[in-house]
Parts: sequence; structure tokens; C-alpha cells
Amino acid sequence: MKTADSPDTGPREGSGETSSVLVVGVRVWSAAGHHVFRDEVVLDGVVLGHEEFVSVVARELGLRCGVDEGVVERFRRQVGNSVARSARYLDRDRRPEAATPQEVTRQAEQSLLLGHPFHPTPKSAEGISDEDLERYAPELRASFRLHHWAVSPELLVEDRVCDGPWLPGEPESVLPVHPWQDRYLREQPRVRELVAAGALTPLGPVGAEVYATSSVRTVCDPDFPTSWKLPLHVRITNFVRNNPVEHLRRAADAGRLVSALEKHWDHNGFEVLVESGYRTLDPGEVGDLASDFGVLFRRNPFPGTDLAPRVLAALLEERPGERPALIDLVEQAGPLTAEHTAAWLERYLRISLAPLLAIFTEDGVGFEAHVQNSLLHTENGWPSRFWVRDMEGTSADRDRVPDGVLSPDSPVLYDDAEAWLRLRYHLVTNHLGHLVAVLGRWSPAGERRLWPVVREFLGGLPGRYAAELREAPTLPAKANLLSRFAERGESPLYVDIPNPIREVTR
Repeated sequence: MKTADSPDTGPREGSGETSSVLVVGVRVWSAAGHHVFRDEVVLDGVVLGHEEFVSVVARELGLRCGVDEGVVERFRRQVGNSVARSARYLDRDRRPEAATPQEVTRQAEQSLLLGHPFHPTPKSAEGISDEDLERYAPELRASFRLHHWAVSPELLVEDRVCDGPWLPGEPESVLPVHPWQDRYLREQPRVRELVAAGALTPLGPVGAEVYATSSVRTVCDPDFPTSWKLPLHVRITNFVRNNPVEHLRRAADAGRLVSALEKHWDHNGFEVLVESGYRTLDPGEVGDLASDFGVLFRRNPFPGTDLAPRVLAALLEERPGERPALIDLVEQAGPLTAEHTAAWLERYLRISLAPLLAIFTEDGVGFEAHVQNSLLHTENGWPSRFWVRDMEGTSADRDRVPDGVLSPDSPVLYDDAEAWLRLRYHLVTNHLGHLVAVLGRWSPAGERRLWPVVREFLGGLPGRYAAELREAPTLPAKANLLSRFAERGESPLYVDIPNPIREVTR
């Protein structure tokens, strides 16, 4: 199979590919790839229904990757799961307008109904029933009380890297557990053995209600200065969302590194929400079970303030018949003209792109600042404060980390090229690409008026990385479809795309 614009004239010999032509019309073209497609999908002149389209794509992927029919069928099932869940979320009645800063933040976290626009299964969740979805899905406004487990001190492992309380009342040797995970753990033979031996004691639901955020398994009590990234033994999008010890170490080491470096940062309006540490069971004693108990504790500085941060992914989401919430903010700040939209974007770049690039240029630390890890607070519609979260995805250039801060085998350490690739993808391709596409499509500016704003802004920033973003012909992009099909969530494939910062302004 080839797309209509493929340069090939036929199938490659021995590849197993077909010679059919799949045509999808483009309604709105985007320099960053965020196109709006027409509804009809045509294969060799025949209009396909949704399920036929998915089957054709899955079959072609199976031929290209050389996998068996079981893998193809699993992919079709996961796509169907994601589509069905999205439809269910879209059918839910809209919430009334938020009246408090806390409600603004919560509504944004729980309004990401469609998910990653380039992911083939952005809302798939395998292993969780429809009834449990109603109880725990953020898209269905879930809130619940966490369960807790007491752990014998000799079985507990923790690493505290920042100040701040972890749990109300600060009980020692206690782990918070998602209620779905609590039920799952009680069914595991090794857990039953540990309970029988007195090493683990389930305490049941304790404390105030928390709400599920956009990542499903991270939960927040809006009145407590710490939120919790919990393990959930459910396959969500690419992989089971537990907390392997290496991931816990990476997040803690990132928090340790940020704490050491942020003393000399001076970036008005920019902050990092670090994980202050982790707690789990000793993997030397329980093996992989540590991944299903491990908890990351994340700084939550918003209780008692008037700040109302909103997750950027929710602001950018384009639902049927609705304009993105981001455009409401832009229009709140001034008339929705091309000039005003450009000014709004420039103000946004000051508190997001500038500090994130400066920190990498000066200290070699790159954050996984994709749109679901980015929070924005506005004042009268204007960008005012920006936070990046989820330290698990942080990458640091090993040659620029100060001596004595991290161990040489820290999982947060990469070489410069890999750290720079990860930052370019998450910050520019994923984040700015999506933001500029939405601003351009829903305002008179268009992307061709906005990418030059980004280019000019970069021209005022020092360092070789800003210069490279201006002049490099390509940017890295995740090959989400192939990576998802090949189940390479931890080691995704990348492809090069034209760099709109350079190409649009030529």
C-alpha cells in the first residue's frame, strides 16, 4: 500500500507490501503536521468505513513488520477500545463553568477527552472494566479515596530528595494505593504471603477524596501540597502503568539535580514541579512487585493560592463542534487579530521556550515538556506562569552534571545528542508544533504568520541550540503508529520531519 503522495511507483520486491493506493484528503494543511483531514478514506477508488480502514492499516503494518495475525488483531482491538472510550467521554454532559481556581485546574485535568492527536490508541485502557472506568477515569470526573498499606520497616525503601510532606499526618512505613490497584494487589499470591507473614497490612480507604488527573494514575488532593503518581496495573496507550524502580530512581535523581541547580536559575514565570522522592517495597525482597507498590511524591504548590494552572493538552484539544479553550484565553486577552495572536504567542514563549532552552543550554537538563506535562496560568487571558512536571522523563547531559550530585550510573544521564533529541521532540515538535497549529487555525494569523514569530524569538536567545532550532532542516518526531504497533513504548522509533521554524520562513 502507498499513500497518494508516495514517490514509489510500485511495491518493493520481497517486502510483502501491496500495490494499493490509500487516499485521505486534507482539509487544512499544517506546517507542523497537525493537518485536518476529510472524513472520507478511499482505497483504490472505494470509500472505506472506519473498521475497514483500521483493518487495512493493521494488515499493512503486519506485512511491513513481519508479525503474525495475533499482533494485528491485538492492534485492531486496542484501536477499537480507544475509539469506544473516546465516544463515551464525548457523550458525557459538559460541566458547569468553574467558579474557583481549584475547579479550573481540575476541569482542565479531567477534560482531555481525545488525547494525543498523533497516537493511534490515545484512550485505550485494557484491563479495566466499564464499571471501573466510571469510578476512576478522569474523563468521567472521577474522585475517590486512596487506600493505604502499612509496610514493615525492613521491607520499605524510600528516597527523599526535597522537603515537604508526603502524606497527611506523615505516617511512616505507609504506602498510598489507588483503589483499583488495591483490589489487584489483594489477588496476587506473593502479596497474600506477605500479608500472612505480617510484612504488609492493608488499611483500607483513608483520608480525603482525591481526583484523577489527565494521566489517569496521578491523583491530586487540591488542599494538600503533594500529589501522588501511583502504579496502576492497566495497559494505558502503550504499556502497563506501574512504577519500575528505574523510573522511580530517574524521577528522584531529576528532583535531586533540579534542587541543586535551581538556586541560580532566574526565569520569571517558570517553575518545575519536581518529585520530592519515592517509596516502595525492597525489590531485592519482592522483585517486580516493587513496581506495583512504588509511589512518586510530586510537589503541589497551589493549595491556598489564587493560581489556576491548566494542562496545555486540554487547552489545545479540538473536539467536534467546539473551538479549543486556548482560543478563548487568547480572545480574553484582546481582539482575535493576527497581530494580537502573534503578541500572545511571543508572551507565551518568554515563560516556556526561553527558560526550557536556557536550562538545557546552561546546565544540560532537558525536561519532557510535552503538552500533557505543561501547565499554564493566565491573567486576563495573557500567559503569566508556566510549570513543567513529571520528572521521570528528564534527561541530563552526563558531561555537564556537577560532580557529586548524581551517581555515575543514574538513569537520568544521557549523552548530549540523545538529551537534545528528546528535548527537541517534546518541546518543539510535540509542544510548539501543536500550539502554533491551533493558534494558526483558529485565528486570522495562520501558521505562516506565527512560525516567523518563533524564529525571531529564537534569534534573541544565546547558544548553539537556539541557533540550531532556527537553521536545522528537520526536527525529530515519534513514529507513533509504528512504535505502537511494534509495542515499543519504552524505546520509540523516530522519523525526521521538515522544521517549520526554518521552512515556513524561507
